[in-house]
Parts: sequence; C-alpha cells; structure tokens
Amino acid sequence: MVLINNLFEHIMEKSKSLVSIIMNCYNGQRFLKEAIDSVYQQTYHDWEIIFWDNASDDDSAKVAKSYDKKLKYFLAPSNTSLGEARNIAIRKASGKYVAFLDCDDKYFPEKLTRQVNMMENNQCALCYGSVIVINDDGAQIGKNIVTDKHGHILDQLLLKYEINMQTVMIRRNILTKNSLSFDTKLQFSPDYDLFMRIAAEHKICSLSSYLAEYRKGETSLTFKMLDRIAPEMEYTLKNLSAKSNISSKMNHNFKVAFQMLYFYRSLPLIQSGQYLQARKNILKSIKVKKRYIIYYLILFLPVNRTWLLKLMM
Repeated sequence: MVLINNLFEHIMEKSKSLVSIIMNCYNGQRFLKEAIDSVYQQTYHDWEIIFWDNASDDDSAKVAKSYDKKLKYFLAPSNTSLGEARNIAIRKASGKYVAFLDCDDKYFPEKLTRQVNMMENNQCALCYGSVIVINDDGAQIGKNIVTDKHGHILDQLLLKYEINMQTVMIRRNILTKNSLSFDTKLQFSPDYDLFMRIAAEHKICSLSSYLAEYRKGETSLTFKMLDRIAPEMEYTLKNLSAKSNISSKMNHNFKVAFQMLYFYRSLPLIQSGQYLQARKNILKSIKVKKRYIIYYLILFLPVNRTWLLKLMM
C-alpha cells in the first residue's frame, strides 16, 4: 500500500510540471516533421503536444498522426483565425505550463528543461528567450538575442518588444484564473496583445539562451500582413495606456511606443513602392529611434523592396 501511495504521489508530482505544447497547423506539411521531431528530442520529457489542425487540405494530418499518443490530434471543423485556433487548443491542454510551436519552426533540445527550471524557481507568469532566425532552406539569417531579466518589465517591452512566440512558456493558471486569451479581433498580433497584457500585471522572466529556431521567409505571415502591424499595435497600446495606474516613467515609454508606430506604418508603404510617404513616416520615428535614420537614407537609393523589408524587420 505504501508503495502504491508513493507511486501515486510521484505521478501527481510529475503531472504538476506537465508542459502542453500548442501546435496550430494550416497546410504546414513542408516543415512539420522537423518541428514535431524537435519536441520529441527534448531533454525534458514531461510534455504533451496539443495539435490543432486548422482544416488543412495537405498531408499535415498524415504527418501528425504518425506519432505516438503524446501528440494529441484535433481537427477543426472549419478554418478559423490563428488567435481563435490557439484559444481552442489551450482549452484542450492539461499542463501546468503552456508553450507554443508553429509548424515551420523548431525547438532546441534544452528548451523545455531551461524554461521549466526557470518557472519552477521564480514566480513569473511568462518566460521567453533568444532565437536563431532561419530561412526556408534552414540557413541562419539572423539572431534575436535577449538578456536575462526577471520582474515587471512592461516599461522595457514598450521600448523594445522582443518576445518571440516560439520561445514563450506561460503558467496556464494565469490564463484560466484571469480569463486571458488571444484577442480574436486581431489578425497579425494576437500574441503581442496577450503577452503585453500579461506583462502589465505580472512578472516576466527572460533567458539569454537560444531556445528555438524561427523560420522567416517571404511567404511568412509577417510579410503577408504588413498593413495590419501598426493599427493592431496601436489598439493594444491604447488599451494598456488607458489604465489609471500608469507611472510617469511608464507614461513616457507609452509616448515613445506610439511614436515608433510611424516606423511600422512605413512597412506596407515600402512594400507597395510608396517610398516618399514611407520616408515621411520614418522621419517621424527617428525622433525616438535615431538608428532608423539608416532606413530613411536607404530609401533614397534604388533598392530591392523585399531586401529592405527583411533588413527592417
């Protein structure tokens, strides 16, 4: 009887640190096996994949169903927005922590181990880290490096938003107890909106370690929705800045963040070849980000739009 009780306690203790990895997939067959394999190669083994197939019409289902029961496959009756798909998938999760992985990205083997250790030893609601940026061929094209931080860091995120979705881990009870979810009205930035709302109320941890590879190509969602970046970020900033408990320092940082939206408004203008108006917007953003002057000057040259957009993003 003692042995059974000890075994039960061991199982319950393990389940307390279960990580539910949310994978939302729509026609992601091309890189899907690489993404899923990167989870199975984790040094941390107490995880489940909540695989939400957002009504794909390629062989994504066939790939996902080839794995064992640690991958829990769900098929959407019809295609929904990414935010809604993630909300539904989270409701299927049973882990203490929730992490995210898109079907064209990859985790590094120590990703979950590093983050669970950080979350277990610190009272933070969300943890994120550095990423390697790769192209469709898997070649490294950049890095998003963050520093180790712990605490209330909304003021820092207003000046430099650096949270990459693939590195995020959240305490699930933060979402459930506070009725927090992805805003389904947002097409481009439901993640930015949710994570900034969490940062406004809770402590955040960041790790300088590289946790994932983020794939960035010309067909990525970012490039398809450049016209949505500025208005959706503005929506989030207005909602957050309306709170009554904003300090004078935080108020200043909000003003800077609003000014930086001019930079993001220039991106769809560059994409459509409206360089004169793009220069005017960048010029306004230079007031708070002096380094943007390089983009302002480049726009006087006969440059390739795709190359410039990649440089700016």
